[in-house]
Amino acid sequence: MRMHAAAAALLLGAALPVLGSAPAHAADGVCADATGTTVVVDFTDLGGDVEVGCAEDSDGMTGLQALEAAGFDAATVASSDVPAVCRIDDEPSASEAIDVGGRDYTEKCQEFPPAGAYWSYYVAPADGAWAYATTGADTNKAVPGGFEGWRFQLDQPADAAPTPAFDPANPPTATADDSVDKADNAADTSDEAADDENDGTSIVWIGIAVAVLLAVAIAVTLVRRRSSEDA
Repeated sequence: MRMHAAAAALLLGAALPVLGSAPAHAADGVCADATGTTVVVDFTDLGGDVEVGCAEDSDGMTGLQALEAAGFDAATVASSDVPAVCRIDDEPSASEAIDVGGRDYTEKCQEFPPAGAYWSYYVAPADGAWAYATTGADTNKAVPGGFEGWRFQLDQPADAAPTPAFDPANPPTATADDSVDKADNAADTSDEAADDENDGTSIVWIGIAVAVLLAVAIAVTLVRRRSSEDA
């Protein structure tokens, strides 16, 4: 009888769902408060857009750490002791050449990028203006409430390279439509979570029901066998 009970318990345990935690994601857009640093990456010269992320709780982070905490993938020059950024979010591509001064150039991140194709690094205080960083992103400290900026410079004049197309003194705010969209997305996420929870609860009850039925069937079998032996 004990062996049958143990088997029923094992079946019940196998029927229970295994719960895992969802992966964390970096915040999108301008930081909501002064505990984070807003990171701006301008892909304009590569045919892309200006993208903004938030490095939350950025106190103590370097510029490079803030870039990654804001959700961007950064690659650095492999042959250098100084981690100079050569690629952000796989741009420029390692498999496609770009025209630099009339010549094809493919960024392999094996040596420092040329003067006509590189990522420039900027900083700005809250409500301030962009300034070219005087130290590298590996040592410069991100300022909570401030801004970190990156712009790819393609054949831009060294003495007049454009800053990221984003004004730290007047950062964009969410529009009414954006607020509605975010509310709708939050509602959808809540509904999906509720559905998942209900599905998980259903699985648990099904497992319990199966285990109970097995236990009852085992008990009935044992009673019948005992009755046959007594007879």
